[in-house]
Parts: sequence; structure tokens; C-alpha cells
Amino acid sequence: MALKNLISKLVINCEELFTLKNSTNVKIIDCRWYLNKPDRGRLEYKNSHIEDAIYFNIEKLSNNSIDLPHMFPTNEQIQKFFRKKGINIDDEIIIYDQTGFFCSGRVWFIFRVFGFKKIRILNGGFSEWTKHNLPVTNKIKKTKKSDFICNSFESKRIVNKKQLEKIIVKNDCNIKVIDARPQNRFLGIEKEPRPNLKKGRIKNSINIPFDVITENMLIKNLDELKHLIFNQKKIKKKNIIVCYCGSGVTACNIIFVLTLLGIKEVKLYDGSWAEWGKIK
Repeated sequence: MALKNLISKLVINCEELFTLKNSTNVKIIDCRWYLNKPDRGRLEYKNSHIEDAIYFNIEKLSNNSIDLPHMFPTNEQIQKFFRKKGINIDDEIIIYDQTGFFCSGRVWFIFRVFGFKKIRILNGGFSEWTKHNLPVTNKIKKTKKSDFICNSFESKRIVNKKQLEKIIVKNDCNIKVIDARPQNRFLGIEKEPRPNLKKGRIKNSINIPFDVITENMLIKNLDELKHLIFNQKKIKKKNIIVCYCGSGVTACNIIFVLTLLGIKEVKLYDGSWAEWGKIK
């Protein structure tokens, strides 16, 4: 698929969403979330959101039986949530966060792993929507339940700690490990925001901070992204990529961009630095 077609398949602008939003098979997902302020996104949603948007709570829709933040939700969690919210596997899913590409990539990745084919992220997020004075509401629509059955889970897209340890020992030049945290955390200059974590990075990993993929809260154009990934970071389309960050949220923005650029073998180390950097 040509790269321009991939962009239109994965990214939507405010004007297009405005014309689509009342279609019966379109489900709009609000996933606003803030590090160390777990309830802020939900409160913002209650106060103001795009009409008919469904709130996806990243904190609650995680596997909280594991003692690590934001671990991938279970099949049971996802099935229960999608049924309650009337979401079907053939729906077109539009996801937005507060700025476009902070935590929306994580929710996009979750939908993708659970088998959804039509998923797009709103460029610029809720900030861009309100900047264009497009309509918002504080009314939460009651949804008719769906019969969603969770029978698809692409486990190959997720890597655990043992698998990553084997990758690092193997030291295969075709496999690249990407750290999406800010540069100072990657370099060990800045302290981690979560307690009981070492400074530093995973051996042989390279740094592509999640925020370099955007400019003025909009995703960079195709040529800029190609230059960043292929020229500056020496990534090749044939590479197998494993991405991580602090807790597996913003790494998904890099996964999104790599997918946008046509790289097919992209995986998430879900435990991320919250697991790898734990002080024992």
C-alpha cells in the first residue's frame, strides 16, 4: 500500500470527522490521559467531549492483576467494555486524546491487537477540534449493548521481558529496540517520574522520543517522518522493531508512525522501563 494511502487509512482530520461522526458504524473514542493525574482525563471528558464519544480509561482498562502500570488489558476486560459500549468488530474507530499523539497511539494499538481493521487517530486531538470551534457536549449518550466476542488477539505484536532478553543476547542487527522516552531519561540524566526505577536504558536501544513525531500538536508530514526514521535513525523497512517507553503508553505512538511508514514487523515491550528498570 502506498504511503499516502496509509496516512488516509490511519489519520483523520477534524473536518473529515465532523462529516463522519453521525454515521451509525463510526465509534469515537476519547482516551485523554495524563501521567500522574489518572483521573484528569475522565473529568475532562465529563465536562466536555465530542458528541457521542465513548471514554476509554487507560488506567482501568489495563491488566491490574500484574504489579506494573498499564499492562495490556485481558480479553475479558476488552470484551466486557466493548459489549457495554456497543462496539462491534466491523465499526470504524476514531480515537482522540488531548493533543493528538500522546496516548491515542496506545488505544489505537489495543484495538489493532484485538483485530479491528478500521482505526484512525484524530490529528491534533481534542485541542485541534476545539481550536476549530467544532461542537462539543457534556452529555453522555447511553449506548445499546453489542454482541462483541473477543476471538482475535495478535499476541505476536507484544514482547515480554524474557523474549526481549533473548533478543538482546542474540544481538541481531536486523532487530532494532526503540526507546520512546524523552532523551534525558534515555541518557540517564533525568530521574524517572515513577519511584523505585533506575536511570538508564535497555542495552543497544536507540532513542526516538514520542514527541518528535509531532509539530504544533499535529503529526509531521510524510517527508519529515521518513527523514527522521529512515535517514537519521537508520531504520529499514525490513527491520523487526521492538518499542518501549516508561510504561508502554507513548511507545505506541512510535509504533503508529512506523506502521504509517510501511514497516510491518513492529512490536511493543509492554512492561517497558517500569519492569526493566525496577530496583530489586
